[in-house]
Amino acid sequence: MSERDNPGASGSQDPNKDDSRSSSKPIPTGPSYYANEPIQFRVRGSTITGASPPSFVTLDDIMKAAHGMQNMALAHEIAVDNDFKLEPFEPPDNSYQKLVKETMHRAYFDILREQLKADPPEYKQALVLLEDVKQGLFSILLPRHTRIREMIEEVLDTEFIKQQAENNSLDFHKYAAFVIDLMAKLAAPARDEMIQNITTLTDTVEVFRAILETLEVLKLDLANTLITMIRPHVQKESVHYEKMKFEEMLKVTEDGLQHTRAWLKRHIDRTGLTLPVTDPGIIRNVTAQTLAKAYLELLEWDEAHGYPESVTLDAPRFAELGTQVYRLICVAALMLVSPSCGDASAAAKHKLNLKEKIVIIIGDAATDTQLKLVLPSVAEEVILVTEQLLDSLGQDPLTADMKELIRTQIVSLRDPEHKVRQIVRQRVLEFLKMILVCAGGSRQIPVGLSALAPELTSISGTLLRYVMHNKAVFTSYYMDIVTEELSRS
Repeated sequence: MSERDNPGASGSQDPNKDDSRSSSKPIPTGPSYYANEPIQFRVRGSTITGASPPSFVTLDDIMKAAHGMQNMALAHEIAVDNDFKLEPFEPPDNSYQKLVKETMHRAYFDILREQLKADPPEYKQALVLLEDVKQGLFSILLPRHTRIREMIEEVLDTEFIKQQAENNSLDFHKYAAFVIDLMAKLAAPARDEMIQNITTLTDTVEVFRAILETLEVLKLDLANTLITMIRPHVQKESVHYEKMKFEEMLKVTEDGLQHTRAWLKRHIDRTGLTLPVTDPGIIRNVTAQTLAKAYLELLEWDEAHGYPESVTLDAPRFAELGTQVYRLICVAALMLVSPSCGDASAAAKHKLNLKEKIVIIIGDAATDTQLKLVLPSVAEEVILVTEQLLDSLGQDPLTADMKELIRTQIVSLRDPEHKVRQIVRQRVLEFLKMILVCAGGSRQIPVGLSALAPELTSISGTLLRYVMHNKAVFTSYYMDIVTEELSRS
């Protein structure tokens, strides 16, 4: 969200009228637009909740996470997840919560419409409406917008509006124009059309309904903009804060690195080393190789082991990433055993088309048991797509024997030890290991995986981001563990 223009003062009231706003009578009250809808947002694109119900945070939670690290989990989430965003809080369809929300909003505007149609008009709900609009405007301001805040207070002065209502001189169109103009100046260009559409409405109630709904959208834009702005600061502070908290935990725990030590020891390769090792350069290299293999183990974690204490905050992330790797391996293996036809160009297009179909059919499959259930459907889709390609190339259709061979080859991939699956798995993990050891850089996509380059690149980038943050916090502990192991003769 950006303040593209400085709102002019043309909407401000005449200062000479200030003395007419001194009424001390209580402000009329009525149903508020926000009464049953707290300002909260659902976390999107994040693994903070894992398989649990959606997690909700407020804008205040975000700011607290940025300043003082009161919520370490939320701060960590913002720091490591570039896709961390907020989306509007929407209760599930047919839920009691959604029914209440819709009922309250309908009643809110029905009361407003009835009161405005009365003769003479009644403005009790209108005053609540304008106060809600005022608070909505405040919610899309940054702390530096002090002058704009003062202008809103001046134009939407509650006592003065109340006096206008009592004198039957309340000008809704004037206030609507002020609010729309201010929203247009504060909103991002992407919201221009939404705001412009409000100006085409003629019904007063519908105008203010649209204003309140748009303010909710702008509030969300501000929250996500703030997350982007504070992420570099949070990343830096989160590392320091997590180090401090982990050190505090170690002081009150008998062995707070028990599982972390066992995790790393499984991956220390002593081949070719003369123990004990004291050379710092060798120790750093062994640590880098050890960590790369250890982090990859998290993608295929065996629950028989205790989860390393130093990666606990990221356990749901590595589990989700492991599921993505599993599906990528399965899709790649299925594509490799599927027939290829035509020249290089036709074959490439066929592979991409096939990939899209297979990804849809596999869906959320995350285990071999789930994969086994969908493989027959994958086989039929492969046959269908292949015959369509053959038809477009003017070639003979598949014979019954060829179709049966395709079915057999595809269904056989249910075995995790299948040679093709194992080859693909090895290539994927070697690629990811190289990314981790070299901390990124340009790497050639493994043979047979070119059609899945976007997915593999996305996974490797996400994995590297998680790993780099974790290493920034815990590398000193990792180095100590490896050094201790290599110091033993």
